[in-house]
Amino acid sequence: MSLEWQIAIGLMGGVSLLILRQAKHLPLWARLVFPTLVIGATLGARSWESRVVQQRQSWETLRELAPDTTTSRGYVGSARCQSCHPQEYDSWHHSYHRTMTQPAMGDAVLGTFDDTSLMIDGHKIDLERRGEEYWVEMVDPDWIHDFAKLEQAYAQGRSPTPPSAPASPPRTRKRVTMTTGSHHYQVLWVPSKKIPNVQFALPITWLIADQRWVARKDVFIMDPDRKSPVQVWNLTCIQCHSTSGRPRKDSRTNLFDTDVAEHGIACEACHGPGEDHVNVNSSALRRYQLHLSGEVDESIINPARLESDRAAEICGQCHGVRWQLDQQSWATHGFRYQPGDSLEASTPILRRSQLNESPWAPPTLQHNREFLDSLFWPDGMIRVAGRELNGLLETGCYQVGEMSCLSCHSMHHSSPDDQLAKNMETNEACLQCHDSLRTTLEQHTHHNVNSSGSLCYNCHMPHATYGLLKAIRNHQIDSPSVAETIEAGRPNACNLCHLDKPLSWTATHLEDWFDQRHPTLDTDQESVSSILLHLSKGDAAQRALSAWALGWKPAQRVAGRDWMAPFLAELLTDPYPAVRYIAYQSLKKLPGYLDLDYDFTAPSEQRNKARQTVIQQWEQEQKGTHFREPQEFLLLKQDGGVDRDRLTRLILKRDHRPVFLVE
Repeated sequence: MSLEWQIAIGLMGGVSLLILRQAKHLPLWARLVFPTLVIGATLGARSWESRVVQQRQSWETLRELAPDTTTSRGYVGSARCQSCHPQEYDSWHHSYHRTMTQPAMGDAVLGTFDDTSLMIDGHKIDLERRGEEYWVEMVDPDWIHDFAKLEQAYAQGRSPTPPSAPASPPRTRKRVTMTTGSHHYQVLWVPSKKIPNVQFALPITWLIADQRWVARKDVFIMDPDRKSPVQVWNLTCIQCHSTSGRPRKDSRTNLFDTDVAEHGIACEACHGPGEDHVNVNSSALRRYQLHLSGEVDESIINPARLESDRAAEICGQCHGVRWQLDQQSWATHGFRYQPGDSLEASTPILRRSQLNESPWAPPTLQHNREFLDSLFWPDGMIRVAGRELNGLLETGCYQVGEMSCLSCHSMHHSSPDDQLAKNMETNEACLQCHDSLRTTLEQHTHHNVNSSGSLCYNCHMPHATYGLLKAIRNHQIDSPSVAETIEAGRPNACNLCHLDKPLSWTATHLEDWFDQRHPTLDTDQESVSSILLHLSKGDAAQRALSAWALGWKPAQRVAGRDWMAPFLAELLTDPYPAVRYIAYQSLKKLPGYLDLDYDFTAPSEQRNKARQTVIQQWEQEQKGTHFREPQEFLLLKQDGGVDRDRLTRLILKRDHRPVFLVE
């Protein structure tokens, strides 16, 4: 016990005796209880002090294991912003940007750790919580990392023999150091023992809505035959999930001394280093002068005051597919870019449609279809979430107008969910520029003015992007085109609402309404619902987007939903876990299937059983149904049953090319 506490206890004891001597008139029970209360309070205070000391020691240990924060290079940290900008600080503090990366202490870790054991990729993982700390017992991540490098060397022909994994790889116990994500799912990191400061991802992910652990690879659209990716935070997530991260890799020793200005996406990620701003505004006189004069404070970057392209690039430093011009410089110093700079000067945005015009792009990149397809549709539209600037760059509203990310989004005046500014979830997002359409909307859309077909973004920003186990609106603003649907393979905006219609139906309407050329279609495109074609014949990404569309309420209202269950049932046994997950989420939105006993990670026998259960339940519900004519577009026969022969024929045409979407 410290000297301070010994003195405090002595004083408290002395005071209690003096009080008791002066309180002879008190009843006996009170004189007995009072010392007990004093002793209890003293011991409680002592216990509190002990916890505080332990927490401080635990925090210091964590700082030694994980990349540290630095207040050098002009960065001061978001806490310094709060006193002068309390409202902005509060709105940022409640955002998912702030919690993108956090030290793994206390409530920052969302997953269950109390005596939890998991089997992932055939290996056991034991999770344990010790007060504020989180621990994991697992196969040694250093061994996994080294073995993956040996496998890569063999695959690339740099090693003559394939590596052989032992039956029982070495195991270790690690303290969890950091978390990534707090909205849809959360990833955890543990430190390397061989390479101090390096952080490896745990091979598990916590699904927040489902409140469960799953294998890390199961949340991606990735070839199920591939192993879970070996992710190193210092070279991957640090780029966008921290503020001004620097890998600081020594090219001679391959050791890291990584640091960040701040964990998560903080104030200075968007406004730039704040040291000068804080220093010059320490003068109250200067602050009042600026306030009264209305002059711009040049000591800090305000994205709202920049030209539209510079403002968009602030978001694009993370929300874009960038190309590193100098890999060695990046590994050592991190990004040179700061808000207000030209992003193109240091890390140009990779645009598939302009590779021939990009002198910095390696010639091999143009022919690397596997890499390009992991990010883009064949026509150059971005196909994965988190790269919204790529879509914006291909948009006429940006190219010839003043559109930027801030046209619709706001960090400080929005809900954390999508960061949409006030009224930007309505047509006001488009009408703020296209004002003439306010009075002619129905003539333009050919839909009832109050219907989902007259919401601008349903036609011009459809859900043609994949990410986070769902479909997301594409940020390349364009118009529906059947020809582009055929060329690129992505869902058509019209058919994402009219799920029961084929491309021929869409082409006829676009020709009648907008004089679009009616392209040549094959037999299936003429006679089968476009969504069912993607669901049956498409690749894994197309199946995932189609499965999501079948659960989208506006589309269900337009196309009906009584026919959907047997087709979603087919995806409950899909080879890709992410496709199975999305299909199940959509199936639960149909009447009668909310309580279906199904686990998308369960063995194939259980998944097959769930598929049969859904089909049998739907067929039972369909008994007595009789159509005047077969519902050919929906692969339904005249008696209401599924046309199994046609469906099987389409599934046999499925695109089995491995898909890996880089989220």
